[in-house]
Amino acid sequence: MNQKTQLTEREKFTALEVNASYVSAPRMSRKHIGLVQLSTDHTLEMDWAKLIGEQAAVFSSRVYYSGDMRPAALDTIATGISKTAQLIATDLPMDVMAFGCTSATMVIGENRVGQLLREGRGDIPTTNPWTAAQAAFKKLGAKKIAIFSPYPSDVNFFLYQQLMKAGFEIVALTSLGIKKDTEITTISKQSMIDALDKMLINSDADLVFMSCTNLRVLDHIELFESMYKRPFVSSNSAMFWHAMALTGTNAHCPGFGRLLNAN
Repeated sequence: MNQKTQLTEREKFTALEVNASYVSAPRMSRKHIGLVQLSTDHTLEMDWAKLIGEQAAVFSSRVYYSGDMRPAALDTIATGISKTAQLIATDLPMDVMAFGCTSATMVIGENRVGQLLREGRGDIPTTNPWTAAQAAFKKLGAKKIAIFSPYPSDVNFFLYQQLMKAGFEIVALTSLGIKKDTEITTISKQSMIDALDKMLINSDADLVFMSCTNLRVLDHIELFESMYKRPFVSSNSAMFWHAMALTGTNAHCPGFGRLLNAN
């Protein structure tokens, strides 16, 4: 193709192209949640898809995690949180930032996780399942907590220490001792029931916390509340409720337990 032909094509294109202008539309009215998930999480975004409805818009990215449930491995997740948070929806302001790992938050520390989420995002509220769970316990007036934990004992000790320090009483704690994060997503409903039956026999717990964002328990919360006659809170239900609360909005998600039906 010679230069004359190229110029002719360019001239044809220039004649075809129409210059126009535009006026910017406002940001959609839903609350905007920026979510940092783990690379190993198979459950969180599916649970939140059931809860969101027209209430919020969630924008997420993932931080690398080896899946090793030892505290030292969980602590290394901190090195990627800030960079991952900054990759979420460039130039779109968030109303709240969230980090999706209960155990890593306990190991890294709530305050540090919040600082990492805010880097490059501005001074906005932040949440995580661990902070959210404690807020949910207070919302529901619970002091005596029973915990269903899939974690090994070294991680459970962090959980125990921090809840006691926060002023809650742990009256029961069931551990499955799972050492690889992706295995948590495979826990069956019947396995949960078997553990809960053992843990809650003659228990005076005000509330049961089902810990871990990878635990597929959201769909069973109302059944468990009916069976065991007390509120159940999961990592994923607590974090969505708390993220919305931090924006000044009451989450309303019928069918997923007392917390998400509360005013």
